[in-house]
Amino acid sequence: MDTRNRRIRPRLLAFAAAAFGLGAALAATAATPRCEQCIAGYYDCRAAGFDYDSCRNDLMFCQRANHCPMVEPPEI
Repeated sequence: MDTRNRRIRPRLLAFAAAAFGLGAALAATAATPRCEQCIAGYYDCRAAGFDYDSCRNDLMFCQRANHCPMVEPPEI
């Protein structure tokens, strides 16, 4: 029986668990826009001259993607 495999397997499992944990931690702390940035993006979109519906759609997508409360923008 090969005892070398018995010593390597726990190390590989520990390394795999550490790599998975590091990846999960990095994904959880990834920089995502805050909810205020979604509203600011809406106003920037409108100031650039785009129509209400396309800017509203971008706002709703941003809010949904960032788990923000859904806020209807004012028509300006």
